[in-house]
Amino acid sequence: MDEFWSKRQVRARLGFSTDAELARLFGISRSAVSQWPRGFPIPPLRRYILQQRYPALFPLDQDPNDEIA
Repeated sequence: MDEFWSKRQVRARLGFSTDAELARLFGISRSAVSQWPRGFPIPPLRRYILQQRYPALFPLDQDPNDEIA
């Protein structure tokens, strides 16, 4: 299944409220994160990083629209 994790979904699952928090997590600038279009998938490399660091929050086989138990 091709995962679709939007910036909003990622921030919500991680408990983040700002692009700066995501930027720190990925080691990139806030302006780079701010350029990710709203409602579109985050870049594939960032999705991979999330799945490796937080497999319980971003499992490979889960629909991104499902709630975490």
